[in-house]
Amino acid sequence: MSPQPPTRLQHPEFRGRIGISRRTITPPVGIHSRTWGSATHEVAEGVHRPLLATCLALGETGGGPEQFLIALDALVFWSLAGSRIRSQVEREFGLRHEQVIFHPSHSHSTPFLDARHLAQPGGELITPYLQTMPETCCELIRDARAAMKSATLTWAYGRCALAVNRDAVDPESGRDICGLNLTQRADDTLLVGRVTDEAGTISATIVNYACHPVSLGGGNRLLSPDYVGAMREIVERDTDGAPCLFLHGASGDLTPRRSYEPNVDAAEQNGRELGYAALATLSSMFPAGQQLVYEGIEESGTALGRWRLHRKSQVNGTLAARLGAARLRVRPMPTRSELQARLAAATERYEIERLERSLGRRDLVGDCEENDLSFTVWRIGDAFVVSTPAEPYSRFQMELREKFPDTAVAVMNLSDGTTTYLPQPAAFDRDVYQSRIALYEPDSLDRVTARASSVIAGMR
Repeated sequence: MSPQPPTRLQHPEFRGRIGISRRTITPPVGIHSRTWGSATHEVAEGVHRPLLATCLALGETGGGPEQFLIALDALVFWSLAGSRIRSQVEREFGLRHEQVIFHPSHSHSTPFLDARHLAQPGGELITPYLQTMPETCCELIRDARAAMKSATLTWAYGRCALAVNRDAVDPESGRDICGLNLTQRADDTLLVGRVTDEAGTISATIVNYACHPVSLGGGNRLLSPDYVGAMREIVERDTDGAPCLFLHGASGDLTPRRSYEPNVDAAEQNGRELGYAALATLSSMFPAGQQLVYEGIEESGTALGRWRLHRKSQVNGTLAARLGAARLRVRPMPTRSELQARLAAATERYEIERLERSLGRRDLVGDCEENDLSFTVWRIGDAFVVSTPAEPYSRFQMELREKFPDTAVAVMNLSDGTTTYLPQPAAFDRDVYQSRIALYEPDSLDRVTARASSVIAGMR
């Protein structure tokens, strides 16, 4: 007997109290901003587009614990300021760890704010800039909390072809490179969230897409949100200025079609592509609280299946947050003294950059053989958010979405800092960048995927 065909088509939704706030967080021109080993400059010489921080506040209609997501145009700053930011926010608002997520866009045209850069040209501007961040984040939460009102968050999947697999091979030498691998299909899934008030007016949008913000490379000397800036402008322009949050997905193996370029027109084109794809997905959504319902046959030249919009009897108002962790085995790597010796002998700037990063990775894991990789899972009505401090390959989000096809799953890379890449096991058979610098053994992506799936299942 064949299964009964579905008779309803609806979007995952949450109805509760939702608020939004925003601040500009552009660092000063002249700050140390050498994020590429191939770069020949040390400091930022100008601004392409302003860098922004946006806060989304969520609460159930009847009160209870609130949850806050702060999305920042930033690459890396957690090692220097993360603990201060989090401790001040948690202390002032009485929040548990899982109630607040700090999520960087990971634009490589924002400064790499690390301790080893404090003595470099422009490094004297890093500490004063970071000292402003804890209070800025507190202001964002205060404003978003004050702006909370009854609203509905609706999700829909779409498609965008901007991302390309980047585990490539140089055709002449056969060397593994980080470029465009046009032989392998990339995950093109786009997830868009729409916040509407009781009148149906859009008050915010969320764009969750997996693609490294590396439109601009070592030749770019400007501070830039990369493609995220143009994407936001397009979406906000078409939604009467409603703030747009960008959530950077599982992009460990994905790069934009135009990558590593010196001029900002690459970031503008990439951002337009994603922005218009997000608008197309927004246009596909039903009004908040409504669903498409099969009503039966309408006799015509043929039997027509008649579907019409109907209001849902209720919209899910459940909000929850939970921490998860996966126990991972550390890969063999050089000791700190060995890396320091190599660094002392290095002469090429790109080689120095690689060794300094290797020292940072060694510091992350210390001398342990195993470590826990922690992550955060939020339930927002019918949907889930999975936020990791790592850079998983796109297989991570693809498998989670396959396991839970009746909901929406937003995946975020690099939240609350950065630890490591999580490549798929086959990548360790090659000399690709992500597997070469990965901290953990090849089974780590599967372990984290299994644990995240278990946490989602336990929250349903």
